[in-house]
Amino acid sequence: MVDWRTRASALLPELSAVVERESWSCHVFLSELWQLALEAHRDGDREVLGRVYGFAHWCFRQPERFLSDASVVSFYEHVFDEWELRDEVAPWLPAEVVDRVRPLWEWRWPKERLTEVDRLLAQSGPPGRNAV
Repeated sequence: MVDWRTRASALLPELSAVVERESWSCHVFLSELWQLALEAHRDGDREVLGRVYGFAHWCFRQPERFLSDASVVSFYEHVFDEWELRDEVAPWLPAEVVDRVRPLWEWRWPKERLTEVDRLLAQSGPPGRNAV
């Protein structure tokens, strides 16, 4: 299995305390990663957002399903939980991620919210255009 902790430590020093807790799984880290993304969205910090979404997408693309699945359920499933940030979040989501996480959104949300997310994703341009 890929050593996600080494990559996370190098890319996201802000979360080193979480990475260093050996007893905590990547699910805990990815949840904390989303909290860092929320702060960065609120602060307009594109540099941090690039690192956050870059790491989440790296996990998503791993051939071992464990990290990929973890990124879906512990990060991407929750990206629209802070509804007021939806316009800022949508451009950071690659199409391949959306395709895989959308069934989870369908299960969690009312039709109106899903329709709004679909509209935002269609407007956001090329998938992941802001990704690093």
